Amino acid sequence: MMDPTCFSFKKISEKNGVSIYYTNPAKGKQSVDSNEISEFYENAVKKIYHKKWIWIFDSYEYDLAYGLDIKSGIEFTNLLINKYGDNLLEVKIINPIIPIKLILKAAMPFIDKAITDRIKMLTDRYYSVIEFM
Repeated sequence: MMDPTCFSFKKISEKNGVSIYYTNPAKGKQSVDSNEISEFYENAVKKIYHKKWIWIFDSYEYDLAYGLDIKSGIEFTNLLINKYGDNLLEVKIINPIIPIKLILKAAMPFIDKAITDRIKMLTDRYYSVIEFM
């Protein structure tokens, strides 16, 4: 069984029947491999997939090496799109680092428009998780 403190994925609020989950990889332990990351997130999302939800992805203080972990990013994107995309209403990427911006820009042409329309990258200022609670 994986140590849940290795990861940052938690429900921060619920509004009008929509659960809001927050992730900041920098807040988890950095000693896990991409397979563990994929397995953790699949198990976490599997528990909530039947409900409508919004995902806040915060890359503040995200380690550049993790920002370049393309394999994990692709696996997680596939997980969301192919298995659990129907109930994911929106992905808000806050405080994005340059590698996240580049990976997302490169991936967008290969992701279904119904999914890309739900991805919002907020780049105009620093955002705090408190704003989404």
